[in-house]
Amino acid sequence: MPETLDTLISQLSADNLMFADVLAFIERHYHYQPQPFDNGPLHNVAGENQGSCKILGLALLEGLSTEQALLCFGEHYRHVLVTPDGNDHANIRQLMQNGLEPVSFSTLPLTRKAAL
Repeated sequence: MPETLDTLISQLSADNLMFADVLAFIERHYHYQPQPFDNGPLHNVAGENQGSCKILGLALLEGLSTEQALLCFGEHYRHVLVTPDGNDHANIRQLMQNGLEPVSFSTLPLTRKAAL
């Protein structure tokens, strides 16, 4: 598991980065409070799609690019890339189409535990 945000970012392009590794990084370095969020036309209620909530919250809090946010989804993003006509992983597909700009939270779900 990456120890710092810079290390996480540097490991994003690795084909073996797993979604669970990013979630473990978030668990270690951030406090999480489930929040409702919108990802373009997709509305997610608090507690629904918590992995997406954490990744998108991290992206907005830390100023990640859309590509970096997508790479944080690890194997799920890689699956979507090879199944472009699929209908699973709606939040990833929406992010691929529209980027981070239409992602919104009334309150961000993450706060830093300490300086990264």
